Amino acid sequence: MTQTNLIEKRKKLEQRKNRLKQLEASLNVQERKKRTRRLIELGGLISKAKLDDWSSNALLGGLLFLKEKESDSQQIDMWIHKGGAAFSSEKSNKL
Repeated sequence: MTQTNLIEKRKKLEQRKNRLKQLEASLNVQERKKRTRRLIELGGLISKAKLDDWSSNALLGGLLFLKEKESDSQQIDMWIHKGGAAFSSEKSNKL
């Protein structure tokens, strides 16, 4: 290979590396935005449940209690039903 071919290959490799870095940065931004959106949604759920006046300790304690109950599929099904009913009720009240 000639010197110019090597230089060309090196340039192309550098361009690919830079493009990969750009794609990685873009993915990181997307993941961060997705996480931020989810955190905002969770805050909205706390507000909908009218728990936003609870202290952080009380909220965390309550959430940890819920986490302990996650293995009880019957309990989860009841919560899913209750949450769905609350969302439906809110939606019908808006109409």
